[in-house]
Amino acid sequence: MKRGEIYLVNFGKKYNSEFGKIRPALIIQNDVANRNIDKVAFKGVSVIPLTTNLCGGNLRLQIDKRDSLEAISEICINELCTLDLSRIDLKGLLTTLTFEEQKEVDLKLSQHLGFI
Repeated sequence: MKRGEIYLVNFGKKYNSEFGKIRPALIIQNDVANRNIDKVAFKGVSVIPLTTNLCGGNLRLQIDKRDSLEAISEICINELCTLDLSRIDLKGLLTTLTFEEQKEVDLKLSQHLGFI
């Protein structure tokens, strides 16, 4: 599991405005934490869910259908969350962001979190 990869993630039952169900999600957590996750007690992974409900905006990034990602999707930057590793299906890498896509996610995430 590496930063910039997209896997299927079980977000569980939808609660109010939170994302639910099994859906693709971007691994946004840094690779040092990802490589050492088996060595720590708390196995949380920071992810950003994707949706096929395309609506654009400053906090979304559209990515095309490719590899095992079955539909054009948007990365929902403002829905960043941390879930237990057991919720991620690590057997099936769907796709990986390009360098340019990762730069755009980083920029939008920095704006969302108020870093810039």
